[in-house]
Amino acid sequence: MVVFPMAWTMNSIRHLIHIGVLLLLLASGTITCVAGSSNPSGRIARLQYVAGEISVQPHGAGEWVQGSVIRPLTNADNVWADKNSRAELNFGSARLRIDSETSLTLTNVNDMSAQVELHQGVLNVHVRSLGSGETYEVDTPNLAFMVTKAGDYRIDVLDDEDSTIVTVRQGEGQATGNESAVSVHAGEQTEFGSSSLENQIRKAPRLDGFDEWCQVRERRLDQAFFARYVSHNLVGGGDLDEYRAWRETLDYGPVRAPASSPF
Repeated sequence: MVVFPMAWTMNSIRHLIHIGVLLLLLASGTITCVAGSSNPSGRIARLQYVAGEISVQPHGAGEWVQGSVIRPLTNADNVWADKNSRAELNFGSARLRIDSETSLTLTNVNDMSAQVELHQGVLNVHVRSLGSGETYEVDTPNLAFMVTKAGDYRIDVLDDEDSTIVTVRQGEGQATGNESAVSVHAGEQTEFGSSSLENQIRKAPRLDGFDEWCQVRERRLDQAFFARYVSHNLVGGGDLDEYRAWRETLDYGPVRAPASSPF
C-alpha cells in the first residue's frame, strides 16, 4: 500500500496520477516500436496541446478518437483539427502546430528524421535545433519540403490541393518535386503551383492570427521554468511546470515535487 504524506492534497495526488498515466502511455508507445523493429526508434511524438475538436486515428484503426494531451503519436497516425481548432505536436527538437481544418499524417518518425504529410490546411514547423544528419520533411500533394536549418516555417496546402505555399520566417529549406529543387530563404514566401515546381517568390507577409498564436506558444515554452533544469528537447517537459513545482534541497539540488509538497 502506498501512503502519501499528509501535506499532499488530493489535487497533488491527482497530478501524480496524471503524470503516471502519461509515462505509461509513452512506455506503451515505445514497447510498440520495439515489437515492430529490431532497432527501435528512441523518438516518439506527443500531442502536447489541443484547442477545440482534435481527432486522432491511430495506425491500423478504422475509428477516429478524441485527441488527448497524454496521447503519444507514431508512424502512420493521422491527426485532424476540426473547424476553429488547433493543436501542437512535440517532436523533441521541434514542435509542429496545425490550424483549423487541417489534416496531417505522421509518415516516418525515427531517431534521425521526422516526416509528415500535410493533406490540407496550415502547418507551422518550429525547429529549435537540427543535429548532424537530422531531418524534418513535410510532404504535400505536389511537393516535398525539407528543412535544412533550424528556424520557423509555415506550409499551406490550398483548397485545390494542387498548390502549396511555403513561408520561411527564419531558417532555410528546399522544395522538391518532379523537377530540380527550389530553395526558400528566410523572409521569403514561395507559392508552388504544381509538381513541376512552377513558383512565385515574394516577401513573407505579415503575421496572421495563427502565426501570432504559434509565437505566443513558443515564447511560453521558452520562458517555462522547467527549461532551467531539463532540455527543451524533452518530450512532455512542459508538464513539469504545470503539475510540479521546482524546489531547492540541500542534499540533491533542484528537484520536482507537487506544489504542496513539504520538500
